[in-house]
Amino acid sequence: MKLLTIVTSLSISVSLSAQLSNHSLIVPEFGNGILKLYSPTSSTTIQANPNYTIDLTQLGQGLSTNGSPNCTALFGNDLFVTITSANQRIYRFPNYIQNPSAAIANVSQVTNIGNDYVGIAFDASGNLYTSEGDYLNTRIVRYNASDSYATRIDLGNGLIQSYFANITFDAAGNLWATDYSNNRVVAISAADLATTDANFHSLSTNSVAWSGNGGHVENITATLQNKVVSTVFAQPEGIAFDGNGLLWVANNNDSHSNENATLVRISASLQAQILGSLSPVDAQPNLSNSINGFQVWNLPSSASGQSQLGGIQIDQTLNRIYINEQVSGSGLWFDLATLSNILDNFGNYQLGIVSTNPGNGGLSLAPLVSTASITENTDPEQFAIYPNPTNGICYLNSLKNTQSIQVVDQLGKTIDVSITENELTFPTSAKGFFFVKLMNGTESITLPIVVQ
Repeated sequence: MKLLTIVTSLSISVSLSAQLSNHSLIVPEFGNGILKLYSPTSSTTIQANPNYTIDLTQLGQGLSTNGSPNCTALFGNDLFVTITSANQRIYRFPNYIQNPSAAIANVSQVTNIGNDYVGIAFDASGNLYTSEGDYLNTRIVRYNASDSYATRIDLGNGLIQSYFANITFDAAGNLWATDYSNNRVVAISAADLATTDANFHSLSTNSVAWSGNGGHVENITATLQNKVVSTVFAQPEGIAFDGNGLLWVANNNDSHSNENATLVRISASLQAQILGSLSPVDAQPNLSNSINGFQVWNLPSSASGQSQLGGIQIDQTLNRIYINEQVSGSGLWFDLATLSNILDNFGNYQLGIVSTNPGNGGLSLAPLVSTASITENTDPEQFAIYPNPTNGICYLNSLKNTQSIQVVDQLGKTIDVSITENELTFPTSAKGFFFVKLMNGTESITLPIVVQ
């Protein structure tokens, strides 16, 4: 009997205790050498699905390792994991979302050149970018998808010894990364992403004192509003874009420069300024008062102590952020629209995952997985999409029992696709990897598609 893993479309009301809704979440446990996938079990609870748990010490293919999983990234249904501490390398688990047991059995190694691997991300064409090198001294490196990641391009570090924690891309294909060591955010323009020692653009933390120079936090709750901020970036780790194109950065605050861990939001205007300058842009405190600058939020601390933030992911449809919080060994979630109103109560926003410290905690949002089929009598092999890849027009070979069709990108953002019977026409601006959901009530089958 074949078991089909599918993506399920759920409608869950958002409440103070809401966590995951329309996604699963992949979480690396750095100190335990395992990775888990969490899915919602109700509107207020989530649970790890044991079918998706990866124990690095139990891998076959001669790839068993005592190394620590640092960051994760999905391209299509394939899971990629950066590993450090021992046997530093990057692993690929093919078709992990659809068939985790086969993915674990067929794990392969992408590279093992570096002595440390941290952040990892993909551009729309499937090229892999990672933070590779030595501990506290990494460079951003590209591995080309066109030859199965055999070609390596060293994009460099902007001529400054750096430690790039996490990597992401904006809608225009520009790369952005956090530099833990130098308290900055860096960018490489899309045009330079195949260039050895590429030009780096950056936003550095404030060079003048926060207090007395216009520094401002967005919190309304007095106890959070009054927490002392000294520096915009304090060992930044997490980085991600929301559905409005705003860039978010999570500060680990390992040195306790600030009284609490903080989130920073960078406006589209300031992003353009960063990309337009080869000289570092200074995150002056008075920019925190401008919609064209950046904003800062203090976050609550757990009973275990002052929060330290690692990797983040944002559901771009809900504009909800998920954070790996290292001190409590769990996570946090917030709706970005109401972030200014949060209370100084960690438990209200605690995400029921297991995280471990140290480690970067690079999370991945994944399609929502279930073991139910679209109907008991439907053979999943009936469904296919072709041609794949496509230049923008593709076809479904069956619409059996399908009530509606939705197309989303890898972050869950809905794509406006023209659908006429079984023909799908993507907008000319849509390039990269997408998911086509065939839905029947609360169940769905998901088909991956690449648009060139």
